[in-house]
Amino acid sequence: MTTSMEWYGPLTILPAVGLLVLSTSGFIIALSEEISKLSSEKEKYMEIIMLKLKQLKRLGIANGFLYGSALLFLMAGILKVLTHANWIFNYLLIAGVIFIATAILFLLIHAVKSVSIRSKHLKL
Repeated sequence: MTTSMEWYGPLTILPAVGLLVLSTSGFIIALSEEISKLSSEKEKYMEIIMLKLKQLKRLGIANGFLYGSALLFLMAGILKVLTHANWIFNYLLIAGVIFIATAILFLLIHAVKSVSIRSKHLKL
């Protein structure tokens, strides 16, 4: 049995993941409202609506990865306390980092593409 307190490391990441989830959820709500407004003139804004729906999908995927990372970090911390199995802890921790990195990649793509979509939208 180890006496180190390394189990709390992944749990300290959870508030940061929570902030990312909150921010991403805010983006999803705002984007949904924007799509809803544009749909009143579907013929004029069809291309923009389709691009924004792709954005919405990317944000949903990012949110899914963020929730997955939260679950993995939580499980890593709890299983470390209960089992003291380093290999499980390490795999869950690595998987959580990969999940959060993937989510951030999707958010980065969203940020870059949102500029071009906004530019197309304003040129109409």
